[in-house]
Amino acid sequence: MRTRPGRATALALAALLLAGCGGTGFSAPAASGSAAATAVAAGARDDLDRLLTALERIHPNPWHGVSRATFVAELTKLKGQLPTISSTQAMVGVMRLMALISRNGRDGHMFTLPVEGREGTMLPIRVYAFAEGWYVTDAMPPNRDLIGGRIKQLAGRPIGEVIALLEPLVPRDGPVDVPAFLPIFMLRVDVLRGLGLVREPPVAISVSLGGRERGVSLSPVPFAEYTSWAGERGAFQLPERAGTLYLSDEDDIFWTRYLADSRTLYARYTAVQGPTPDLVSRFISRATRSDVDRVVVDLRQNGGGENTSYGPLLRALQAPQLNETGRLFILADRLTFSAAANFCTELEQSTKATFVGEAMGGGLNFWDDVTWVTLPHFAIPLRVGISTRYWQKSRPDDPRLTIDPAIPVPVRASDYFTDRDPALAAALSAPSP
Repeated sequence: MRTRPGRATALALAALLLAGCGGTGFSAPAASGSAAATAVAAGARDDLDRLLTALERIHPNPWHGVSRATFVAELTKLKGQLPTISSTQAMVGVMRLMALISRNGRDGHMFTLPVEGREGTMLPIRVYAFAEGWYVTDAMPPNRDLIGGRIKQLAGRPIGEVIALLEPLVPRDGPVDVPAFLPIFMLRVDVLRGLGLVREPPVAISVSLGGRERGVSLSPVPFAEYTSWAGERGAFQLPERAGTLYLSDEDDIFWTRYLADSRTLYARYTAVQGPTPDLVSRFISRATRSDVDRVVVDLRQNGGGENTSYGPLLRALQAPQLNETGRLFILADRLTFSAAANFCTELEQSTKATFVGEAMGGGLNFWDDVTWVTLPHFAIPLRVGISTRYWQKSRPDDPRLTIDPAIPVPVRASDYFTDRDPALAAALSAPSP
C-alpha cells in the first residue's frame, strides 16, 4: 500500500532549519571608531533591544529555562562587543544567546538563521553522530572517497573540541537534539568562521577509514548547490539507502509492507502530512487480517509536519484489534521531532505500544509554532524564531524531556554502512501476544 504525494516541501522542521542558512562570508571587524562600525553596531544594538521586547511580547513564558537577568546580562555583553567583532562572530553570538532559552529543554524550534537571500556556503559533505563517533555519510565529488570515514579533525581541531564549541548554539527540546541538529551548524562555513575555527576556505578535514587516516581540504559550495544535492533536510538527516527499509524511499509519506517471515505489517511514516482517512482504512483492513501478528510503525527521521493530520492514524492504532502489548511497536530516533513527537506522545499515553530504537528528539510537552522576528541591521541580517504555543500531550507535571524506548537500540555506523537495521530486528523478534 503506497501513496505518492511528492516530496513534502513544507515540512515544519525543514522550513525552520534550512530556509535561511549561512551568511555573507568572512568579514573582519571594521576599524574601531569608524563611521561604518559605529552605524552597524548602533543598528545591531537597537535590533537586540527590539528582540528582547519581541521575546517578552510574543513568547508566553520566555524565562522557563533561563532567568531574565542571565539573558539580559548576556545580551548586554553582546551589545558591547558589536563594534569590535566580525559579522560572523555577531551572528554566532545571537545564536548562542537565543539557545540559552532552551538550555533546559522544551524549546527546540527557536532557531536563529540568516535571512533568506543571504545564504552562504556549506561544506560539501553530510555527517551523522553514530554510537562510534561522527562519520561522513555522503560527499559531493571529488570527495566521495570520504564516505564512511570517521571524522577525527575538522578545521585543524579534534572533532570533540569542535562539537564542544558548537553545542551552545543548538536549541533543543532535550539533550537528544544536540547530536540531531548540530550538523546544521557544523556544515555552515560562516558558523565555523564565527567560532574562530576557519578564516578562509578551504576547510581541512581528516577521517579514519579502512584503518588509515587521511586528510583533505574541502572547498565550500553555495547553499543552493548544497540543497540541490543533499535535499532540504540533507544537512542533518541520514542519506537514503536502498538496502535499508526505512531509508529506502524518502518520497513516500506513508507506506506499508508485509514481512511474511515475522508475520508483521510494517508501516513507514516519514512526515506528518496525513495519511488520509481512506489510506488509514486500508491500512487497518490489512493490519487486522489473520496473517498479521504485529504492527510496526516506523517514525525514524520523521521531522514533523501538520499536527492536525495524524488523528485518523492515531485513532486506528488505539483500536482494540491493534492496541495490545506485544502487538504494536513504534520505532523512533533523534529526528522524531515536532508533530511526530506529539504523535508519539499521544501513542504512549493512550496505547500499549512498545517503543524501540533511540529516544525521540521531540519533547512530550514543548514550545512551538514560532513567529519570526527579523534583525535587519546586523551585517548578516538575521531572523529569530520565537515560540507562541505550548504543546502538552503528556500530563502537566511530566518531568521527562523525551520518551526513552523500552527496547533501546543505538544507531551504529557499522550497521548503517552495511544495511543492517537492528532496531527493526529487535521489534520483529520481540514476543508477540
